[in-house]
Amino acid sequence: MRPANLRIDVITTFIAIVEAGSMREASRRLGVSKSVVSQRLSALEAALNVRLLSRSTRQQSLTDSGKYFFERCQKIVEEFQVAAEEVSDRQDEFSGTIRIAAPVSFTQLHLTGVFSAFLRENPLIDLQIESADRMHDLVGDSFDMAIRIGRLKNSALIARRFGPSNRVVVCSPRYIAENGKPDTLESLENHYAVSYANITPQSEWIFRKGSDLKSITPKSRMRVNSGDIQLAAVKDGVAIAALPLFIAHKAIEAGELEIVDLDWQLVPDDLSIVYPQNRFLARKVRALSAAVIAHIGSPPYWEQSLSPEQQERLKA
Repeated sequence: MRPANLRIDVITTFIAIVEAGSMREASRRLGVSKSVVSQRLSALEAALNVRLLSRSTRQQSLTDSGKYFFERCQKIVEEFQVAAEEVSDRQDEFSGTIRIAAPVSFTQLHLTGVFSAFLRENPLIDLQIESADRMHDLVGDSFDMAIRIGRLKNSALIARRFGPSNRVVVCSPRYIAENGKPDTLESLENHYAVSYANITPQSEWIFRKGSDLKSITPKSRMRVNSGDIQLAAVKDGVAIAALPLFIAHKAIEAGELEIVDLDWQLVPDDLSIVYPQNRFLARKVRALSAAVIAHIGSPPYWEQSLSPEQQERLKA
């Protein structure tokens, strides 16, 4: 293979090896065997007559030539992706695969419908949805977009905030009958709570009133890593909980849960769609993002479960 005849798959394999940190991980991401990855790298180095990677049994590192070639190839492949997308954009229909990462409960409760509608409207599109309550490596795992709930940390991701995820303190009528209903921030500390384990700190509830902030730490009787389990436990009268409205709204509407009305509001999280910064944002990804945002609405449609007074308090 001469340099003039290099195939794009050989170049993308080299990029994957560098980004993944190993040939084993690159083979997993590319969906090919490790031997194929190794053969492509060897063919590339032979064609260029230069060593691109210094390899040992424990680690790999770019040579000076490899670093230069990697940086240039990244730009070339991105231009290739842009050109392919622009050609595809000339067609009336979207096509190809969109890889999405999203939280479990939020996907089940609010995204399956919009995903199904998008597929019906775009028969040449495939969706690969990874539903998990952990932060994915969007670049390393080749995701096109992710739905995130929470206050985002600074990162190399592009974020588009599209609304708040308000939380409320709730308890069941059974719990109220047996334990009474909290009516002040201070009284919350006298009640047991079902805590959510996937946030840090796990047991601290932060409230706001205007520009003032206060933190409360209720006694945790049960700690879970699922919002659905949290909801079930609270409905059963086990304890109180601070739940996102996107999980609790139907139970509130049905009278299965009551909101603990306080002068203070829990600090809301953000609803965001994030994208890898170093990846061209395809038109089909922008279209799916727009469909998600339109479906959720502003404010989110589940806040209609609140009374007008409660909705006003959320805005305060």
